[in-house]
Amino acid sequence: MNLLVADRPQVLHKSRWLDRMKVTVCDTGNAMNEAEIVEYSRAVDCAALRAYSQAVGRRTREIVRQLEPAQLKQKVEPARMQRVMDEGTVVPAAQGVADYWAGRTIAGLLLMPAPRHNFVHLNEALRLKS
Repeated sequence: MNLLVADRPQVLHKSRWLDRMKVTVCDTGNAMNEAEIVEYSRAVDCAALRAYSQAVGRRTREIVRQLEPAQLKQKVEPARMQRVMDEGTVVPAAQGVADYWAGRTIAGLLLMPAPRHNFVHLNEALRLKS
């Protein structure tokens, strides 16, 4: 939301979140293979990950409160999508994610609930856990 909607720096890069979570991955992770996902899962500090998630949630709510109704109908500006790519938030191998975001309105992005996204990957997570 920070880059795509508010044109602000990502929460991830504030307060040294990568260091606190004990990871180096700073992209969406959509192009990670199973071994990389397992390694990330072993390395990540879960308490710090929860705290980061809460910080993202707080920031998202701030952004939403500042939106005007007309903005909800707008698509993400191409320059902001380019910034997402330039900052490595989406790696080239996961270009489809950026294309998906670029095709949505701000309302469409906000209506992609995080629990639904997690549910989509539940079977993968259970397979990797075993």
